[in-house]
Amino acid sequence: MKFKDALKILATICSSSLLLVGCGSSGEPQKKVAPEFAIPLYCDQTKIVSSFPPKVEGASTIFTDWEPFPGTDLEAIYQAGGIACSYGIQSAEIGATILWAPNRSGVFAQRSAEWLASGLVAIDLPNFAEESAYVLTEGTPGQGEYHVWKINLLIHDIWIQVGATFLSSIEEAMPIIKAAVDSLVPSKKAKQESIVGCYVATLKNDRFEMNLTRQDNSRVAGFISLTPAQKDSARGTFQGTFENGKLHGIYIFESEGVTSERELYFKRVAGGFLPGYGPVEVVDNIREKLMRPLQLKWDANVKYQPATDCSAS
Repeated sequence: MKFKDALKILATICSSSLLLVGCGSSGEPQKKVAPEFAIPLYCDQTKIVSSFPPKVEGASTIFTDWEPFPGTDLEAIYQAGGIACSYGIQSAEIGATILWAPNRSGVFAQRSAEWLASGLVAIDLPNFAEESAYVLTEGTPGQGEYHVWKINLLIHDIWIQVGATFLSSIEEAMPIIKAAVDSLVPSKKAKQESIVGCYVATLKNDRFEMNLTRQDNSRVAGFISLTPAQKDSARGTFQGTFENGKLHGIYIFESEGVTSERELYFKRVAGGFLPGYGPVEVVDNIREKLMRPLQLKWDANVKYQPATDCSAS
């Protein structure tokens, strides 16, 4: 088994709106409260690696193309607008996978029933202000080999999962847990770094528009319009994720009265986005999907640059 695959397994062990509204004891609606923090969107800009113990010296970010299985924590993380990041030393097959996601629709509580059924137990983390936490361990402390496989915690209404191959105690896990919390991004800063906006690319007489209208943590939605001069035009919706500088999602469009789907990738660069391309396959005669493993190349000749005249909506 490849080390990257092992890290992916860490994210699936035991797995089979920005505004919150509540009611007080009087039954009167409480004021809407904006979240204090957002998740990190770049794995290599977190504080995780610096929190690793000396036995993992030399660890780095391991960028991974995730393909979540249905019913797993990883799928729930991405459906909630989260991100998954792996760190470690591939040659030594030692590392950790950290997941972050907003607690959208109470996903943490929903997953907790599955965790309890799969062997995780509730825990009060030492000297820490989490709202709730669950841990998966193996062995008995002080009696031979003992391993802490996974910790799920809720703090600042953010679900964080820490899974590692090298943790032998909760105390050893605490610096990584604290680093995961310290890696959260203040909501004000996240808003300033939002990719929402109009982007236009032109190539001779061809015009391509991408109007990103909504971003909620890693989840992004908008509209795309493709108007090549010598071919049929296409217009439709785009829904996907933005993480580690890559925008990835599904474009559902109509061209000549036929509705189709296409998987798209874009790379964030200074001043806009570059579209990705590579070998594709057609699934169910409807969806055009990039073949795995991905063999992406970026088209520098078609750069989507910030604009104000998007008609795609």
